[in-house]
Amino acid sequence: MPHVIRAGAADLMAAWKGLPGGPWRLGNAVARVEGCFLGRDATSLLVAGVVIEFGRPVHPHVLVSVRDGSTAVRLWAPVAVERTEAVKRFVVRVARELEAFGAGPVVTTNLQGLL
Repeated sequence: MPHVIRAGAADLMAAWKGLPGGPWRLGNAVARVEGCFLGRDATSLLVAGVVIEFGRPVHPHVLVSVRDGSTAVRLWAPVAVERTEAVKRFVVRVARELEAFGAGPVVTTNLQGLL
């Protein structure tokens, strides 16, 4: 599962209200955030997006969760989506945008080549 773990706890309430929506150019694709949904306890944020690659839209959902002083950004498993290069870049882009909300440096990731 594509993921980025960042040190520090991002303020998900602020991210819910202020996460930039794009659009962003991701190589040969374009992506944007369609909506954000904050969990009841404000420790999780679901980011719904659309990535258009090769003329077809893909709708990834990225789950951001704060636990034990770190922020995890990963594809949400219940939504089956093709893990294309552009979808992985969207995950990385969401992780980057969380710096503005208190997320620290990258601790671990399986998307190293895309950072």
